Amino acid sequence: MRSAGRTDIGLVRKVNEDRFLCEKLENIDGTYLYIVADGMGGHNAGEVASSMAVQEVAAYIRNSIETLMRGDEEIKELVRNAIIYANEMVYKTSILNSNCLGMGTTLSMVLAKDSSIYIGHVGDSRIYRIRGKDISRLTEDHSLVAELVKRGTIKPEDAFNHPQKNVITRALGTEYSIEPDVYQYDMKYGDLILICTDGLTNAVCEEDITRVMDDASDLNGACELLIEKAKEKGGYDNITAVVIQMCKGGEDDDR
Repeated sequence: MRSAGRTDIGLVRKVNEDRFLCEKLENIDGTYLYIVADGMGGHNAGEVASSMAVQEVAAYIRNSIETLMRGDEEIKELVRNAIIYANEMVYKTSILNSNCLGMGTTLSMVLAKDSSIYIGHVGDSRIYRIRGKDISRLTEDHSLVAELVKRGTIKPEDAFNHPQKNVITRALGTEYSIEPDVYQYDMKYGDLILICTDGLTNAVCEEDITRVMDDASDLNGACELLIEKAKEKGGYDNITAVVIQMCKGGEDDDR
């Protein structure tokens, strides 16, 4: 497994409230953890929420490493419980610290083991799979616009430019309890996985994401090109991209 990640403050915001993690887990070969979080809240609270969420999820996974030796359902439950635990920690901090009141964050994670990925997701950051020239979204936005599309109130093609596309309906840390989306997918050699915040997807359409990924010389270059593309479109938000690739022959260049 190879990976690269980049985050950028963008051209408008004064603080970068995005956080990401790329980590090879110890003790179990072929197991990796990738997380992207996009914080929200007044003062520095969004930054606090996203940092806490990434740290708490990663700590929970590391402390439950033996579960990764079990089957798919147990690993999916581990992902779910890690996000639920992080939600409780962020929520408690928000109500005990007046400067953090109302803070929250999106969180999208990939736990990769051998040729499988286990996804946990809350909010409107996204996870994509790029297989050859085809791009598939592996997560569903927890947003007002996504709900409007699902109900048939607006057409999917109208969602990209909808004035309320930033309104999210589910976030980590804003309520005491939460139910994350959890999925499992099989990977093929050469598949690319992109985890990104809405600073990218609100600026760059999926067709352009695929084109940029195809043009990049390596994973670091893909992250840099995606961020530059979002900044060309205005860079109105923080932008974070993590790109993962399943490689042949046990090739490992995770960073």
